[in-house]
Amino acid sequence: MKRYETYKDSGIQWVGEIPSHWDVVKTSYLFDDIGSGTTPNTNDDSLYDTDNGINWLQTGDLNDGHITKTSKKISQKAIEGNGTLRLYPINSLVIALYGATIGKVGVLDIESTTNQACCVLPPSDKISTDFAYYIFLASKEALLNLASGGGQPNISQAIIKNHRIPYPSYAEQQSIVSFLEDKVGQIDVAIAEKEQMLEDLKAYRSAIVSEAVTKGLDKNVEMKDSGIEWIGIIPKTWKIVRIKHILDYKTDSLRVGPFGSSLSGNDFKTEGYWVYNQRVVLDKNFNSNDTFVSQEKYEELSSFKVFAGDILLTTRGTIGKVAIVPNTFHEGVLHPCLIRFRVDDSIVNKDFLAYYFNDTNLILDQVKYNSNSTTIDVIYSYTLKELIVSLPPLDVQNDIVAHLNYKVQKIDEMLKEVSQSVENLKSYKSTLITEAVTGKIDLCDWKPKVENV
Repeated sequence: MKRYETYKDSGIQWVGEIPSHWDVVKTSYLFDDIGSGTTPNTNDDSLYDTDNGINWLQTGDLNDGHITKTSKKISQKAIEGNGTLRLYPINSLVIALYGATIGKVGVLDIESTTNQACCVLPPSDKISTDFAYYIFLASKEALLNLASGGGQPNISQAIIKNHRIPYPSYAEQQSIVSFLEDKVGQIDVAIAEKEQMLEDLKAYRSAIVSEAVTKGLDKNVEMKDSGIEWIGIIPKTWKIVRIKHILDYKTDSLRVGPFGSSLSGNDFKTEGYWVYNQRVVLDKNFNSNDTFVSQEKYEELSSFKVFAGDILLTTRGTIGKVAIVPNTFHEGVLHPCLIRFRVDDSIVNKDFLAYYFNDTNLILDQVKYNSNSTTIDVIYSYTLKELIVSLPPLDVQNDIVAHLNYKVQKIDEMLKEVSQSVENLKSYKSTLITEAVTGKIDLCDWKPKVENV
């Protein structure tokens, strides 16, 4: 794409050079009425009206796109009794000042009030809201670098007001917006298609594993009723067993991580003996870690040591996932959020069990069913012991594992390839937006292609 004829330094690090005839201005010059909102008393139900209320935007509603609805609504009483609540017009630009979505932006397609974590830039005749939207998408990292606060970084309204941005003529803004809406729209469609492909591949992977570990590989084998509702029929030679019946009782077969008082944050070091935590298990990463303890603490917690072949289970957060400690491992101890258990190798192929835990819903569904709850915060040792698995003879387990290792590897390679395509598209989209709003490409004469009918 062609560039402008001459450029000048913008004086802004993330922008670099801009076309010579462009200006650089503060956001406060373009938007006269920058504001925010507040949160009505959450203990007063009369201030909220889910069915017929007034839109009330929270930062969680921001999605780097156009806002067509809010997750919560407030009553007229809430506005009348609170001078800091204001109904902002359609086409206002909203920026998340803090929280999990800090830096995200959105354009209102609806009238809405907001909470205090939103900064609102109402429509201005000095700048296209859509151009400003793309500017703030492009400058997100620059704003985050200015955020203050440790535990919860905060982009203040003052930072937004003093934020310096490139400022072309209104006609050029419109050309840039038209270009980006066309190109970004195409990229977003491609991203959505790839992301759907990822979901389909994950579902296919799960179905293959679930079928193999509950029904086996032989489609002609004689079946029987398992007696378990969520498992259904199983091959005749298979058994239904509880985890407690396949543990290796010749060893310390099951160990819950140490109580918090035995291993707290004050004990963690930047080097030393590993603390095997949830991240290690979820990533199956036994090569690098960031949590360690001293040799003294390691010896003090000797009953929580981890060894090759141990199965580590996550008990909090993302619960019910396992990883098998490899033969080459780092000496270390359990984190309080893990359970270590050992199974009888003459009965169970550990990899078969890992597929059962990690790639089907059979374990989590049991935990939810047994607790009469749709959400589970923790798995306890007694819960683990009572979990049920459908277990074929060991030689059949070995065949299933070999089959799944081959099939799953192929699917994982496809998942990796598609995931990389998504990241490449997102990177291209980000680069295109930045180059357009900073004038690296001349779009004054750009026109969308007209499809031949």
